Amino acid sequence: MMKKPFNKPTAIRNNQARQRLLATSDHIRTLRIIVVCLLVAVVALWWRNGVLQETRRLYIPPDLTQGLVTNFDSVPAPTVYTFAHYIFQQLNRWPSDGEKDYPKQIYTLQGFLTPGCRAALEADMNTKQELGELRQRVRSVQEIFGQTYTRQRVQIETSSAWSIWLDVNVTESIGGHPVKDVLLRYPLRVVRFDVDKEVNPWGLALACNEAMRPVLLSEDQLGKPFRRPGDKL
Repeated sequence: MMKKPFNKPTAIRNNQARQRLLATSDHIRTLRIIVVCLLVAVVALWWRNGVLQETRRLYIPPDLTQGLVTNFDSVPAPTVYTFAHYIFQQLNRWPSDGEKDYPKQIYTLQGFLTPGCRAALEADMNTKQELGELRQRVRSVQEIFGQTYTRQRVQIETSSAWSIWLDVNVTESIGGHPVKDVLLRYPLRVVRFDVDKEVNPWGLALACNEAMRPVLLSEDQLGKPFRRPGDKL
């Protein structure tokens, strides 16, 4: 019986086909590895985004001379007072014309006001505009010297709400003529308001309403230590 002669071209073609098949298998394996790596990257980014959304805020009071022991999201009383004073002062800063400056300040600071506070301020603004009290009125507010922050000026209602008392000097003029220069005590309320960290990094807001009316201060009151309403002598 004669042996079948070896067909060299056929063997070469078979070997080439085998090499192409192996190369295809390696390419598919490489693509699978890339897909797995991409999935891992997507999951990692999703997890990191979730962690960033849960970033916790640490409040540092302005005075650290006595040291500090605090917890995340615990708001020190000096920070609450500083926030209330800053936002209140900006709301009442009308450098040229109250008709334009008052609504501008409300709009600019709306991220630091609760919806109820903004509505109360807009109602007050509309009333004053109707009475002509804002036209060309210039207004400024500053703390009374010697009547700045004390621990008693911040009353803790809950872990998310505080009552504040500011003693301020309010000066107003119309057309360059002084019309008001009085010493007032303003009761304010601050609450947690963590709506948009980009707009409001404090996570706090003024919660004012129409019932929060100032009290005229006398010289006798200024000469005594601050006492909250209702405190026993």
